[in-house]
Amino acid sequence: MKYKFLLITLLSYFFTFGQTATEYFESGKSKQEKSDFEGAIKEYSRAIEIDPTFSEAYYLRASLLYDDDKYTEASEDLNKIISLKPNPIEFYMEALLLRAKSNLKVNNKEKACKDFIEARELGKSVDEKYLQLCGYKEKKEERILVKVPDTEKWKITEESYKNNQHITLVANTFDSIKKPSEYLSLTSNMDIKNIDLIKAMDDSYKTAKSKSKDAELSLIAKDLKAKEPWIMYLIQNVINEEYNCKVSQVWYLTQGENFFHSCFMSVRNDAFTDEKKEEMIKVFKTAKIIYP
Repeated sequence: MKYKFLLITLLSYFFTFGQTATEYFESGKSKQEKSDFEGAIKEYSRAIEIDPTFSEAYYLRASLLYDDDKYTEASEDLNKIISLKPNPIEFYMEALLLRAKSNLKVNNKEKACKDFIEARELGKSVDEKYLQLCGYKEKKEERILVKVPDTEKWKITEESYKNNQHITLVANTFDSIKKPSEYLSLTSNMDIKNIDLIKAMDDSYKTAKSKSKDAELSLIAKDLKAKEPWIMYLIQNVINEEYNCKVSQVWYLTQGENFFHSCFMSVRNDAFTDEKKEEMIKVFKTAKIIYP
């Protein structure tokens, strides 16, 4: 019974439910360990009747139903788990994998592949035979790098990756890390392709203009026919709401193979000069997409 003990170790992550539901659940595990699978299913069912959000009970019942070739019933339990979006994420991914295999057993390749691919893109290891069956190709990771002058003065103040978006914020710490005169934002957005860079520029300007009537846009350079098309432009008199001041921003947008990269360098107006503008332009002239 290849699934009968799967994820037992994950169960400690979850809250303890109502006493009676927990007792039935523990009784079900005991019966399952003794190979009394029919009895285990009954105990898990009693636990679910008492607590319809008992994800662990749904999963272990689904695993037993799957091993008993009851794929449709197993999928119904797995649908419930997935709709509950349980934590840790590993538990959610295991439910996706088992539902995918259940759907394959009833010849529903489309639904199966959707789950296999979602699990893989969440970071779960998926057997290569399933990925090949679904025609899935691993997507290359992408990052955009730039070189800043006086690197010892710059510090990463924030870095995050969520919702297929990687964000890095870097501040010049020469004067104040809490209120820097200049900072750099690098954002990489996965699965965004064929962006109209001119429209993207106009949209960012409209956003700035909606907050500051004095905002001004000027194009610096572009190459829309390059292998990795890009555009660079300046927006002046942008309102920085966090620091309650006006800033000038040099923007750099570029399209990679699987990511759209949106970057800007921001300087307070009182520190913005022609020399500073040229320095900012030089930074983005070093921009390079890397594929780790």
